[in-house]
Order: sequence, then structure tokens, then C-alpha cells
Amino acid sequence: MAKLRVLVGAAAAAAVALGVPGVGAAPSPPLRGCHPVPLSHARPGVEVCLDQLLVTETDNATEQNHTQFTVTDHHQTLRATVPDWWPLGGPTAGMVVTLWGKMDGGTGLFDVDRWLELTHGSGPGPGGPYQRASLLDVSAGRVPALRMVWVAAVTFLLDPQDTGDGDVHVQTTLPCPSAGLTTESTPPMRGYVDHPPGPLGPGSTNQSDPASNHLQDDPPPGEPVMILGQTRYDFGMGWWELHPIRAWRPLTAAETQQLTSECAADPVPHTDPQSPHGVLPYGAPACTDGSEFGNPPGWQPCAPHCFVSHTAIGQLETLGGGALCNGIQPQLTPSQAGMSESGVAGSPTAGAPLSPGSVQAARDGAPVQVASAQAVGLPNTAGAAAGSGLVASALVGLATALMHTRRRRRTERR
Repeated sequence: MAKLRVLVGAAAAAAVALGVPGVGAAPSPPLRGCHPVPLSHARPGVEVCLDQLLVTETDNATEQNHTQFTVTDHHQTLRATVPDWWPLGGPTAGMVVTLWGKMDGGTGLFDVDRWLELTHGSGPGPGGPYQRASLLDVSAGRVPALRMVWVAAVTFLLDPQDTGDGDVHVQTTLPCPSAGLTTESTPPMRGYVDHPPGPLGPGSTNQSDPASNHLQDDPPPGEPVMILGQTRYDFGMGWWELHPIRAWRPLTAAETQQLTSECAADPVPHTDPQSPHGVLPYGAPACTDGSEFGNPPGWQPCAPHCFVSHTAIGQLETLGGGALCNGIQPQLTPSQAGMSESGVAGSPTAGAPLSPGSVQAARDGAPVQVASAQAVGLPNTAGAAAGSGLVASALVGLATALMHTRRRRRTERR
């Protein structure tokens, strides 16, 4: 995967890309835009960047919008929070992070404007500290909110929210076990998503073309990929998400074979029994709080969900939600101190490049999509063909319709 940090010297960069032992063991230079200062320099009203901090503990008082956490440089500690929670969410204990922000003299907390985790490795464990969750399990709510996971998926639609919050809805699906999942890249992560370099470069902080929302940070349509992000439920859209996308890469040959086996073992389409709209797959909107497209007849408010309320190094997650968490197992939280900041995935499959035409379409405000999940060549079986068509057609249609509804409502509110 592409390193987030700027490597000094072409020889070092080439050695890291080839996985040469010993290279990269020394402390890395700071991230672009970070001029790190010691924790003691974090003072009220002064914007600073704090680098290479270990998150020791996190607290989520509710399912959304309130995360506090403790970081250390191994000499002193600092308590922090993310005031603008929705674009970034909060970290998990064990992460090594870079923080941008300033102290709040009233609360005594460090208010974070942007944070990046530095040690996700090359993919799901054992290549990194986070496990893979199936796309179906995330979409069906079998994984708690606020957990970092990798998900294997195929992108079929890029929907830039150029008249909204600036996010890019990266709509993904798998034909079997069938489900869809919305993943999103967000403005604070522009140019900092860890992914292979593409035709537009490794990422961009260019602000001259807001309608495109810098799609080079997003998995292109038709690409079978492994995506890293935090699970979250969107109460306005009524679906589960990975939000924000923090890393992605093409699937390895072994991962592709694993998907083939999973598809053959479970080719029958899975549909959401809670859907108020008939037979639809998991990943389609099922409820709403009215904030995105009003309150159409037959729609109900979304129920709360199980979420990760507390993490600490060396301890199991604490889950919040009581009976909502029945059947969900807490995971152990390891320290990531000393782990790799990036990794080279073995035997990646050839990824479909993002075509210039697709980029131009997105710049013009149109979504970029593929016709169906089968069109991307994802491993499939004859018995799964109907499920593939069901998922792709339903999700493309719903995502496109809701996109236009959402844009129309936002235009009317102006």
C-alpha cells in the first residue's frame, strides 16, 4: 500500500516498496502539513500538530457524536476530543496517530480538527491490527458501530456530494453473500487516504475542483478492493457505512480465492426483513430520521444499535446498547506501537484504472457507476447470478434516486 508519509530519497522508497527488511525501521518524517511539537506545546487557541502519539483509551458516551480519548508520547498524556465528529469519527485504543488541533481552555481538552492512524499495515490481520468483516455482516448490523474493520467489496458507484457535505459516497456490493455497503471518503481526509497511486497521483489536497471531490482518493468503479474504515450507522439514510475510508487496496490473489469460496458456499440472495419497500438487499435504506429525504409514507425512525463504548490497550472492547449487542463478541484491543505504517500486499490483482471519462463525469456532478456487480468480473457461481443482479440493480437504482432527491431538497433549502 502507498505510504502516507513522505519518504526521503528514491532509493529508500524503492526499497520499502519491495519490502526490503530493515528499511523504514527508523522514525518516519512527519506527514505532509504537520510540523510536530511536543505535547507540552499544546496550548489554548494555538493550532499545532502532534505526531506519533499512542492512543491508550477511548470513551464513546453515545453511538454517535461524542468521543473522548487519551494519548501519550510515553512521557506525558493528553485528553482529546473530536468536536466535528461526523467527518472523522474517533480513534480506537492502541492506534498510533497524528493529531491536528488546539487546546480548549474551557474544557481542558485538545480539540482535534483532523486525525490519522499510522499503523494499519497491509490489510486484515495478521498483516495489520484490524480484522476483516464480511460486507454482509456489516450491512446487516452484526458488527458494532465504531469498530475499525477491513471489508472486501466491489465499487459500483461514486456519488460526490458536491452540493452537500463534500463527502464522496463510494457505493459497494458483493454478489454473494449478497449485500451492499456505503463507504465514504470525507473532506478532512483528502490526500491522506492510504491507497495505491493511480492515474491522478497518490492523492490530492487541490481545492480548485470541488465538484470532483478528489476522486483519486476513492476506489474506482469496477475495482475489487479491501477497504478500511470505521463502522457507523447513518440515521438519515437508514443504512450501515464505513465512514470515513482510511485505506484501500486491490484484493490479493488469496483474498480473491477466499471470496470465490464464500460465494460458492452461500449463493442465495440475502434480503433485509426490516425493509419497508419489499424484497431488497441489506445495504438499501430501511428507515430514516427525516434529515436526508424527509419522512415518506411507510418509513419509520431508525432504531439504536450496538456500539463500542470503551476501548483500552490490552482489554476487550466494552459494548454499549445492552440487549442490542446480543450475539456480538467484543474484540481484544492490542497496542500498535512498533507496528508497520504500511505494508506490501502480496500478489495483488490488476486493478481497473479510473478512466479519464469517469473523472470528467464526476467533475460535472454526475455519479460514476458500472452496470452491475457481474460486470466487474467478481468471483461468482451460476446459482448466484440472480443475487448479483438483485443487489446491483436495487442498490444502483436506490442510490441514484436518493442522490437526486437529496440534491433537490438541499437546493430547495438554499
